[in-house]
Amino acid sequence: MCLRGVLVILVFVAALMLAVAGPALGVTTRNVAVSKVTGTSAVLVVKSDVTSNVIVEYGQVSGIYTATAAGNGAARHELSLVGLSPSSTVYYRVTIIDAAAPSTSVTLPEKSFHTARAPGEGFSFAVAGDNRPAGDTTVQPAIWGTIVAQMTAENVDLALDVGDIIYGTGSDTLAQNAAKYEGLFAVTTGLTYSTPYYVAAGNHERLNYANSRAGYEQEFTFPVNNGTDGATYGEHYYSFDNGDTHFIALSTEIPGQEGMITGNQKTWLQADLAATDKPWIIVFMHRPLFSGAHTGDPWVNTGNLAGQQNKADIHALLLQYGVDIVFEGHDHYYLRHEQDGIQYVVTGGGGAPISGTPALGPGDVFAAGSYEHVKVDETATSLAVSVIDNTGATLESFSLTVPDLWMSLSPGNPYWGSYADYQARALSVEYTIANNGSGDAFDFQLLSFGATNQVEPLTATPISMGTLAAGSATNLQVTYRIPLGILSFMATSRASCTDDRGYVHVYS
Repeated sequence: MCLRGVLVILVFVAALMLAVAGPALGVTTRNVAVSKVTGTSAVLVVKSDVTSNVIVEYGQVSGIYTATAAGNGAARHELSLVGLSPSSTVYYRVTIIDAAAPSTSVTLPEKSFHTARAPGEGFSFAVAGDNRPAGDTTVQPAIWGTIVAQMTAENVDLALDVGDIIYGTGSDTLAQNAAKYEGLFAVTTGLTYSTPYYVAAGNHERLNYANSRAGYEQEFTFPVNNGTDGATYGEHYYSFDNGDTHFIALSTEIPGQEGMITGNQKTWLQADLAATDKPWIIVFMHRPLFSGAHTGDPWVNTGNLAGQQNKADIHALLLQYGVDIVFEGHDHYYLRHEQDGIQYVVTGGGGAPISGTPALGPGDVFAAGSYEHVKVDETATSLAVSVIDNTGATLESFSLTVPDLWMSLSPGNPYWGSYADYQARALSVEYTIANNGSGDAFDFQLLSFGATNQVEPLTATPISMGTLAAGSATNLQVTYRIPLGILSFMATSRASCTDDRGYVHVYS
């Protein structure tokens, strides 16, 4: 009798274990992410735990859906939402159906996102990075969940990540690598339902290993660059516009070029910079150009001559085309460095172990050894930057604004300085620079010149002109090489100055 009772209990326990350990009913969502958002289109990424069919209903009024997008027979779908209106809110609802059991499905609650803003319409964006775990695991740091929740609550239009988003290894299988990204998505999905999340890959993504690169390219959908590398590294570096800002993601992790921006990417970068006419230019990448925590990196190691030359070349390129802020990671702290008016901002406090507060070196403005992210409020005339730690405290704030200054070309003053200049096609042009604002412009610098119609500025930049007091003006001569047959051209310039509060202004 006792033995039979024990057997009955054992059978019951075994049945209970089978019920608990057996296959789950329903469909589990692995990721939903809005991406590649323009004024009239977007891509919605939907990933589930089973091969599925997905239907997305969407429209511009909550609860009223006027269009659909569908995908069949995959675990991960990229669904194009088209016919959208610029500067508008799009409402959508996702239904995921188990392809093997069509009666099993899940419909997610309605979500929304904002299409790209029109010029002149302000918006906000967030920047974070180095949120990877401390070791080889799929579980993201708890602090990263806090930061993602902060960014979600800020209702930003888009988010940038400067890399090191997982802890990849050279031994990862593709499935293991994908599982690490699913660990990331388990945290970020609450944000990416409504906010496109753009990444610049970090060294811990391990893109020099085939499985890790395949996993990264499989799990993300970004804009594709139009350069020579478009077919191979199209989504590793790219650009896009929103409002009055041009965003550029660079990769410091191209295999064989780690720690530098060179080759096809550098060529593409120059062409991309030359093509934009946006007032603000934001660059984001992983390894910092001017921070020294990783002393073996080519840009930091002063003994690496190729790295030091590349560092100088990239900074000169960013300066020439008027880049305003470069967001970086790699170092696990916050640091702002100013170089020739460009703000280089390391925001590496996303969740990886903090390295402590670095000592300030030449050009460094502010540092903090804290978990943090950056929020930027953009308008056509200003970028207001706030650095927010994981408790919600503001560590630093600064702004870049367009002051009331203007540069005018004095009519009638272009001239050939000499017959030799005429033969060399070297045309001199006099500019009048006037400060019509109410405050003095300190450390006034002309950062770059440009021209149309194949005209080439010959005057070297930057040009330091000291203080331009309120109500004052000064003259400047600039020389251009004019090709034969050119009768007219348009000249452009970018300049920077510091106001009486110490804020740096960079403007066209």
